Amino acid sequence: MNIFQSLSETFSREAPKYKTLFLPKHRVDIDYDDTPIRTGEAYCRIWLEDMNLAKDVDWFKQRYPVVHAAVRFYYDGKLVTIPYLAAPGTLKEFGSSNLDKVIQDRYALTPLFPFNQGLVEFQTGLFSIAASDSIGKLIETMGRFAKMLPVPELSSVLNLAEPVYRGIEDLLNIGERRLELGYQQTFSDAEGGSSNFLREGYFAVILADENEINSDKLCVVNDNLREGSPGTTKVFVRDCKPLKGYSYMLFRIEKRKQQDWESLKSIKELVAQAQDAVFSGEYEKVNKFILPAIKMAIYRSPDVTKADQSNMVLKIQEELKELGLQATKVQKRSLYSIMQRPLPPIDAATQAELAALEQLFNQNTR
Repeated sequence: MNIFQSLSETFSREAPKYKTLFLPKHRVDIDYDDTPIRTGEAYCRIWLEDMNLAKDVDWFKQRYPVVHAAVRFYYDGKLVTIPYLAAPGTLKEFGSSNLDKVIQDRYALTPLFPFNQGLVEFQTGLFSIAASDSIGKLIETMGRFAKMLPVPELSSVLNLAEPVYRGIEDLLNIGERRLELGYQQTFSDAEGGSSNFLREGYFAVILADENEINSDKLCVVNDNLREGSPGTTKVFVRDCKPLKGYSYMLFRIEKRKQQDWESLKSIKELVAQAQDAVFSGEYEKVNKFILPAIKMAIYRSPDVTKADQSNMVLKIQEELKELGLQATKVQKRSLYSIMQRPLPPIDAATQAELAALEQLFNQNTR
């Protein structure tokens, strides 16, 4: 049995010990779009925003706190698991006499990934592991490797995900580890027919019985979990106070309409080549070789949503066309700047070509 399945069974068995909730938008101090996310239309990232350790464990003296998370989603037509391990090294400054307070730190648990198909499965646990020098060093090492995964261009580090996950699995099976707090959820797209649809916002898991805490008083201020006046107004921003006496974790789903364009190195380099060729008057080279290569790179890229594939091609083509009409050389636009341009008009021939490319390269994601 792999660690994902093993922990899933543990979380299901111990779920009554935890209070979980997705905070409604009116209980958050900032405004955002919480409409359900449709496949192929947005980029997502999951964050651990806030964590608190209650004084019910002898932290750092006898046991280390370790947050393990695993997120499963479809990437390039395949189901991948991105693991994460938040090691205790950055938490030591709080000390055992100062634990019953919010530990303010933010961890990106995933890269910014395109939500192109299927479900997003999320699993996380706060573990305590019996302290020893060797275990402490191993935790720190695995934590450093895990931090290499949430990068903008996931395809560049995807080969690391499996060995890192196996290393975390081995770590959690060494010595005495104890689950202190756990959570798992499966998010569907906007048309999945479930109330657990993927959307921007905050969700929390608290080590408390369901009726022990009044959900109406929970709120988020400055990315931290708080208690404040109930209601749909923002009064809680003024009178909120820390949620004390409980271990908890607060997570956020981030939604973006645009990718981190400058991180798409292969596409970025091809666009730069095309710009240089246009400046040199090598229009035939651009049309016959570089532009087709750009189109293939875009439609093959697992880091681009389906909706952005055609948008990228149209905007890059328009950029190169305008460069060719310039009487003198102008400063080259970055890929980010190109993607901020409005969509140009599209003729029937171009529309048919893009439709053929989509059908050719997106067969494995249907």
